[in-house]
Amino acid sequence: MRYLPRELRIRLYGEVLRLRRQGLSYRQIIDGIQSVHGVRLSKGHVSEWTRGIHNPYNGINIPSIDHLKLSEELSYIIGVIAGDGYSTQRSRKYKGYNDVRIGLMVKDREIGLKVKDREFAEEFSRCLAKVLGRKPPKPRYRLDVGKFVVEVESKTLYQLLRKPLNIGRLRPYIEHCRGCMAAFLRGFSDSEGCVTTDGMIRIYNTDKSLLNYVRELLHTLGIESTDPKIETKAGTPLIDPRTGKKYRTNKDVYRIYILADSRLRFHKHIGFTIERKRRRLEDYLTKRGLLKKASSQTTPSFSPF
Repeated sequence: MRYLPRELRIRLYGEVLRLRRQGLSYRQIIDGIQSVHGVRLSKGHVSEWTRGIHNPYNGINIPSIDHLKLSEELSYIIGVIAGDGYSTQRSRKYKGYNDVRIGLMVKDREIGLKVKDREFAEEFSRCLAKVLGRKPPKPRYRLDVGKFVVEVESKTLYQLLRKPLNIGRLRPYIEHCRGCMAAFLRGFSDSEGCVTTDGMIRIYNTDKSLLNYVRELLHTLGIESTDPKIETKAGTPLIDPRTGKKYRTNKDVYRIYILADSRLRFHKHIGFTIERKRRRLEDYLTKRGLLKKASSQTTPSFSPF
């Protein structure tokens, strides 16, 4: 059998098992697969698949986008990647001895995050583990960038989250339910949001259309915000506070505000994973008499609707 993409082999694998359960012989299965899919399997492949000796998953729990389960954890990851997170493909491919094309596709793509706040990195790690069915990747601190780093290698997530993000393609994952919408907004707010000392919630991004989509989701959840306005124009000179190096912004940076009447609802239904942001918002709401006292919880779970 010539090399076939994993996604196709997985479909054929499921079809082979279904036909075998119906009592078809190996020859009948081979002929049936060829008539429908135009692929002629060998008797050895059919035998090994039906007897459980081999299968096309090759240890990959989530072999394709079609196998991703809609969940709040996946929505949170999407929100983070839409903000501070990154998805990259290595320019150099490392060849292995066996099943080179399958192994390469898993090992040459990374989904990651570099952040200052450990609890943010840990929550991102937890969600990655839940979505991929793996152990949580351990956040590691990099002195050269002064941030915690969380990375996994996943062809499936890379296919879904490679940049520039296609929001139209991601809508079914984000808008699956109100809980998924809130999880996406929390991930995006953890990445791109801030809370001022007077309780004002600001959310920034260089993509104006993405901020308008965020406003649409906020409105759906009963949270109102302002129209996107330019915060920093492209070409503005800035100084990196950590390194002291001067640079210029490449794109316009836009920001939106959460309206004052919606801050309590934002706190209850979206909130922040990052403790310093959450504490600042809680302190403001407490002083206004909208909360009895600040919560001691450091990493709140996703809020049900």
